[in-house]
Amino acid sequence: MVLSALRLSLSCGGGTPSMPAATTPVAAAGQAPAPSPTPTPTPAPAAPAPTPSPTDSPEINDNDRPVDHVGAGVYYVDCNGEIQPNSKNAKEVAVGCRVHLDATPKDSDNVPTNPRYPPRWSYSVAGLIDVTGSNPLGPMITARAPHEQLIFVTVDGVDSISFRITFR
Repeated sequence: MVLSALRLSLSCGGGTPSMPAATTPVAAAGQAPAPSPTPTPTPAPAAPAPTPSPTDSPEINDNDRPVDHVGAGVYYVDCNGEIQPNSKNAKEVAVGCRVHLDATPKDSDNVPTNPRYPPRWSYSVAGLIDVTGSNPLGPMITARAPHEQLIFVTVDGVDSISFRITFR
C-alpha cells in the first residue's frame, strides 16, 4: 500500500519540486516589440572647393645688365577669384574682374634683367580703375565702369609697347 501511494504521488507531480523555466516577455497581441534606438549619423560638412589664389608675377633673375626693351601685357584675368581660361593677353574684360598685368624688362640679349628704378605704369583713364598688388612689375587693375584703357609701362627710361583693354 505504501508502494502504491508512492507511485500515485510520483505520477501526480509529487516528489522533488523542479525550478520553473525562465520566461521571455511576450508583447501583447497586435503590438510589436519596441525597436532599440539606432543613432543617426551626423553628416560631415562638405569642405568648400578651394579658390585659387592669384599670385604676383614671377621675380626677375639675377641679371643686372641694363634694360634694352620691356615686354608688357595681360598676364591673366580672374573673375570672382576664378582664373579665366585663355586670358593671357586678353583684349576684353568684364567690369569688376581683376586684370593681372606683367612687365618683363630684358637686356640686349633678350634675357630678363632687374630694373634699377621702380617701373612706372601709365593708364589712359586712371580714374576708372583701381590699381592693387605689391609687385611693381605685376600690378592688378579692376575697372569700375565700362571703358577702353590704353596701358604701357616705363622701366629704367625704356617704354613698353602700349596695349588696349576694353572693359565691358
